[in-house]
Amino acid sequence: MDNVTEPGDFPEGVSGYRLYHGYVSVIVCSTGIVLNVINAVIWSSKNMRSSTNLILTTLAITDIVSLSMYLVYAVYFFLATGPSQQLNHSQEWMYVVVIAFHEFIGFHTTSNWLTISLAIFRFIKVCHPDLAKTWCNKERAKLTILIVFVVTILATFPFYPYYEVYSSSEDHPSLTGYWIRKTKFTRNHVLYQTVLLWLYGVVFKVCPCIGMVVLSTLMIRKLRHAQKRQRTFITGPDSQVNNHRGYSHTTVMLIIIGLIYVLMELPIGISAFTSGLQGGESHYFYFMLYSEVGDILDLLTLLNATVNFGVYYALSNQFRTVCRKIFLREKVLDVHCVSDTLEMSEPVTSSVIFTISLKWKSFKQKVHLDN
Repeated sequence: MDNVTEPGDFPEGVSGYRLYHGYVSVIVCSTGIVLNVINAVIWSSKNMRSSTNLILTTLAITDIVSLSMYLVYAVYFFLATGPSQQLNHSQEWMYVVVIAFHEFIGFHTTSNWLTISLAIFRFIKVCHPDLAKTWCNKERAKLTILIVFVVTILATFPFYPYYEVYSSSEDHPSLTGYWIRKTKFTRNHVLYQTVLLWLYGVVFKVCPCIGMVVLSTLMIRKLRHAQKRQRTFITGPDSQVNNHRGYSHTTVMLIIIGLIYVLMELPIGISAFTSGLQGGESHYFYFMLYSEVGDILDLLTLLNATVNFGVYYALSNQFRTVCRKIFLREKVLDVHCVSDTLEMSEPVTSSVIFTISLKWKSFKQKVHLDN
């Protein structure tokens, strides 16, 4: 199936959710771009620079690019024209559609592996704090980001020869526009199609999801164990409990981001994986590009790139404070002492925590008396 229908028949009309997918995806993409710009500004601000936040900044940037690529595809294919061969698309715009969709997949794959990298960094910090000083610094974060980009470029390169733009008149003499079909190389090499399906479904989707679930489970167990020990042994000042809560909130935030990733990406991975099991010529990527179910799966991907702002704002005290300071111009305290909950990257002794707690409480009392 290189085209929408068999030669001699016109393609079926657009119906169902496809009638609304353009409007929905444009709203989601536009919202996601704005929110990720905010994410990037906040995580890269002066007082927020750390190895974890460097990866979060890069994640926001890659999400901006992937959403922008899909926005181009959605605006042209669903609003300006329509996903139908009968509309006589120009050759230039069909190349734009193919390139935009490829880049959308590429940058979203980069975002996925950056999310996995975040989970690995946090896992080391939570479960192996002694190794964190060596393995979770800014230099390692930069190296990780570089590796993710290089590996993603190499892994997605085989997808580019999959489709080509051709004249619709080859199948329908009455049509004068252009459409998309598998290249001659793709049609002649069924194994190539199967390998790409397994690469996309297993390596890009299923394996990262399994890894994320395993890492999240281990971190949750570690946090629960730490909370039990804290309730049993801690008899010091309340600020030590609050400090642990702040550290736990950041870990929980990253776990939630990871689980959202699993929920959004696993259906796509399973569908590609099962399609690869069937063997023979594959129509999966065409199905993803030109079907109602493919549009719904695309929407899950767009939502995955959009919802992070809500998680950050809900669970990160520092993120909320900097957000209000930068965008709402609120007069707030410096991000490092915004509340009793302080997230420390290095181990903090009880005496230091107690001193910070006393100073902070004294400052609050002074402000209250002055008012």
